Amino acid sequence: MQKISVAGIYLVAVVLFFSSCNSRNNKEQLEAKVAYYMPELVYGINVDTLEIRQDKVKRNEFLADILLRNGVDYSVIDYIARNTKDTFDVRHIKYGNTYHIFYTTDSVPRALYFVYDITPSSYVLYHLVDSVYAVRGEKEIVTRIATTKGNIQSSLWNALVENKADPNLANELSEIYAWTIDFFGLQKGDSYKAIYETFYVDDNYTGLGRVMAASFNHGSKDLYAFYFEQNGKGDYFDTAGNSLQRTFLKAPLRYSRISSGFSNSRMHPVLKIRRPHHGVDYAAPAGTPVHTVGDGVVVKKGYQKNGGGNYIKIKHNG
Repeated sequence: MQKISVAGIYLVAVVLFFSSCNSRNNKEQLEAKVAYYMPELVYGINVDTLEIRQDKVKRNEFLADILLRNGVDYSVIDYIARNTKDTFDVRHIKYGNTYHIFYTTDSVPRALYFVYDITPSSYVLYHLVDSVYAVRGEKEIVTRIATTKGNIQSSLWNALVENKADPNLANELSEIYAWTIDFFGLQKGDSYKAIYETFYVDDNYTGLGRVMAASFNHGSKDLYAFYFEQNGKGDYFDTAGNSLQRTFLKAPLRYSRISSGFSNSRMHPVLKIRRPHHGVDYAAPAGTPVHTVGDGVVVKKGYQKNGGGNYIKIKHNG
């Protein structure tokens, strides 16, 4: 009987020990789960118990149209329009931009938040219940390094498109090499390479960053550009450490296209007669800034009635 009692006590002790261990382990696991649980956040909103609807602003659509269609009371819309202008003026909502509406998952869903994407990286969030207000926010912009290279057959722009690179890189390169390469005079067979920053938001490409390094083979000559920042100021340098900036620019405006080059016998587009054209006409959108190619003094401005139009004559030293 004594042995049975001891064995029974031992068995109870073992059971209590393992029960205690299991209880302690379960508690630790529970604490671990609580410690490591992260709610899903969208625009900083916990959406574990919410439904999200995404859409785009339609043509001729206003904020009131969107919110009324989604069950928001007109008094709330009026309050937003009148009292949140300092955060964002709802009259500036643009066709095609994305918005999100966050709803409860009740039998009768209620809109709690409205988020409008101002740009790919910035947004405004409206709280639609209780204390109605608006806040601006910024999404995380991720910088990635990209590379591209190619040969020019028709234009730099087309070469970049053919190689699946952002064609706006042509403008960036033209500004870097503005003192060393006339981008209006690129030739078939010229080649390029570039290392540059790209920006992404939510894994979606949003634009170009800085060109870090580039090389251009133009007229059988290799021209290099390396970005270097010193004392808070950045510039581009060649392999010898010389700045690419020179006294004179190679062209007076950003890279676009030449509509008419230098010629001794050109058909005049207005007068419809052949005559010498000792100059270069650049085609660019209205409003494009035109720069003088170097420091100088304006000696004359006027208007040529025979088709020349407005002009400015500048005298350069040297």
